Amino acid sequence: MKLAPLSNDVRLILAFTSLRTVSDLFFGMFFVSFIMQNSISEILLVSKYELFVHAALGAGFFMVANWVKKYNKVAAFRMHLLPKAACLVLVALMGSQAVSYTIPLGILVGFSAALYWSPMHLMVGEKVRADQMARFTGYRTMVGGITRIISPVILGLFITVGSFQEMATALLIICGIEFVLTLFMKSSMHRSKNNVDYAGFARCVMRFPIIRNLFTMEILRGISISGPMGTIITMYAVYMFKTDLNLGIFTTIFAFVLIARSFLFGRFARKPAFKGLLYIAAISSVAGLSLFVAHTTVLTFLIYNFIWIVAIGTLSEIIETNMYNLSKSRCVTKDHKTEYFLFRESALTIGRVVGYGGLGVIGLLGGYEWLQYYMIALIAVIVLIGYYAIRINPHIKG
Repeated sequence: MKLAPLSNDVRLILAFTSLRTVSDLFFGMFFVSFIMQNSISEILLVSKYELFVHAALGAGFFMVANWVKKYNKVAAFRMHLLPKAACLVLVALMGSQAVSYTIPLGILVGFSAALYWSPMHLMVGEKVRADQMARFTGYRTMVGGITRIISPVILGLFITVGSFQEMATALLIICGIEFVLTLFMKSSMHRSKNNVDYAGFARCVMRFPIIRNLFTMEILRGISISGPMGTIITMYAVYMFKTDLNLGIFTTIFAFVLIARSFLFGRFARKPAFKGLLYIAAISSVAGLSLFVAHTTVLTFLIYNFIWIVAIGTLSEIIETNMYNLSKSRCVTKDHKTEYFLFRESALTIGRVVGYGGLGVIGLLGGYEWLQYYMIALIAVIVLIGYYAIRINPHIKG
């Protein structure tokens, strides 16, 4: 059966995904590596940086909620470039001293992410049809994976041969490209005359248990797979592979796996297959993480990364597909879509604060040996995520 083509606006969203992946790698994986190379308390400092990123992200969603709901979402989306550019300029000027400014950097990165994701969630909900959502989710991850093939090696080589601040200067060019692309986006179809209605949406949450279950699952995701687990992988990768170039090569190799998995999901995964995929993904995720915790070697770390990309990635894509499709259901009215994504992001933020707070405690207690015990707790969280995902899935149309 021939698939309907994606609209120009949806293709632009995929382009923004690619450009966003580059800056996410820089402010995520490579900045974590930068902190570890320039600090003696790397676990504690990394957890502090991530805590302020996600606290600013959650606070930013509330700060811009009324603006995004009532006015042009494309204009709001364009504004995320300002704090990102400010952050790049700060890193370019400070160099290795930027490690001493992890709190303001974390706040700028988090607020930029809020200005990116708050309108982006709504634009995806408006511009992507329900029957195209699984394909879009798979393609968006695939586009990010393609970017992860090229950019990590380039970033790692650039940082290794040159410097971190030179790379920050070069990334300012990407900000300019993003700004130009936003000029081609059509304005939002739906704007509300009303302010954000927290009480009204809270009544929706109480009326529909499926929304409560989804938000509970998002808290659990924030604690684990959408929070500190990705950072822990980066820290182990830096610990084992030492240089930014090796880190970039490692990321690029696994990006091929990400592309293959995302393409297959976007091309073939449809609602009837979600239940079976969720069972397989949840069981595989727990098995892979358990193996790595029991025997922490380079080989088990590589096996765990493969499972992270394939199994946990599939679990996350199904959850996100269902999350977007739920925003189109009768449970969420047209005038409460901003509140829906705001509450969802708040749930993720709560989980991330808990998750990175736990990582900070590990940093105070000791080193990488203690991380293994923390990851055992994360295994239990993944089991609960799988349970909620399987429980919610039949109640959402796709």
